[in-house]
Amino acid sequence: MGDGVQNRTSLPATLVDDLVGASVEAVSLVDGLLQDATRALFDTYGVKIELDGSPVAKTLPSVDLISMIGFSSQVLSGSLLLALPNAVVEKTLPAPDAGLADWSGELANQLLGRLKNQLLSYDVVINLSLPVVVSGGGLTLPAKTRQLTRYFSFVSAWGRMFIRMDMELCPSIELVRQAGPVQPKSVDEGELLLF
Repeated sequence: MGDGVQNRTSLPATLVDDLVGASVEAVSLVDGLLQDATRALFDTYGVKIELDGSPVAKTLPSVDLISMIGFSSQVLSGSLLLALPNAVVEKTLPAPDAGLADWSGELANQLLGRLKNQLLSYDVVINLSLPVVVSGGGLTLPAKTRQLTRYFSFVSAWGRMFIRMDMELCPSIELVRQAGPVQPKSVDEGELLLF
């Protein structure tokens, strides 16, 4: 795989039992790419985040907004869930009068867009759906709908947040970094597109 990203996270033993070879490497690679994309996205808006490994049960009570966005390709499909406290969303707002729920959905869209751009280097083109946002107190997570579920908890000066990635992989998946020019990005990272 060339860039060593696949070694940054370890997979639970139960997951390893269900996957083999290239599938384990693909999940580890996507884990690393998603973590990198998350740090880069929030850094763009002046929010430094660190992976902290807190359980979702500890992070979920502080969350005010949950944004979900789906994706699909021939080898990888699923959904990304981004759960944020209002303070993090407010800190990243591009304009003071922007709506928190709309912006939370846009952050999920930008995060998945960054992951999409990174996957182009592995010759994987994913299609994105429109984000859906829910808000309020006492939020619960929707049921898992995919083969694999990965959680990442981050901490910042403005509160805890987490990401859940539900994925299904083609059994023959093998993500190999492509040499030479990469397919063009559909949108530059950081470019704002509101729906």
